[in-house]
Amino acid sequence: MVASVGLKRRVLRDDVVEHLVGSILNGFLKPGEKIVETRISRELQVSQGAVREAIRDLTARGFVETEPYKGSRVKILSSGELYEYFAVRSELEPLALGWGFELDRIDVESLADNVEKMFSGVEQKDMAAVGQADLDFHRTIMECSGNGSLVRSWEALANDYWMFSLVKDHFEKGMDLGTHAQEHQDIVAAINAGDLELMKERLKNHFSL
Repeated sequence: MVASVGLKRRVLRDDVVEHLVGSILNGFLKPGEKIVETRISRELQVSQGAVREAIRDLTARGFVETEPYKGSRVKILSSGELYEYFAVRSELEPLALGWGFELDRIDVESLADNVEKMFSGVEQKDMAAVGQADLDFHRTIMECSGNGSLVRSWEALANDYWMFSLVKDHFEKGMDLGTHAQEHQDIVAAINAGDLELMKERLKNHFSL
């Protein structure tokens, strides 16, 4: 009975997380907008406890900001934070790629598959598909390092929030995401060529603002 209740709570929380992420990425919840627990609870017909757990998850993932006595709101994309975010990734990912190359652990097939999905998403104007393929591409790079601590450091950057938000912003501004996908293709080409310095250079340049 206890296990059944625990499973039910976990599923409810995950459902609320999925609903809130979708609302943020689709623009139903705007940056800076307050997330009202009672309203979400009523809309989804779940307990406020499940909503509160989901908000904690999304705060950890970077989608939501929570302040004492002020409640929770959708995180506002700050240019300063964005610069810091890319500065960290531009150090972590080339390091992971270098270690993966030395260990012969780079999964080129998975990287190429993610690039194909990215191009397909761009063609279909599928924001979620582009964001997910982008996220999976870079996660594959990190995991090829074989270093769990490095991967956890990368995961702590709330990558899904930043990636999906930036893809959404590019779509809304009519920017060419084909160029963005091509940068990933160029990284794969450098890996196939076995040129470590070129791999690192292209990966690092990919993060230039």
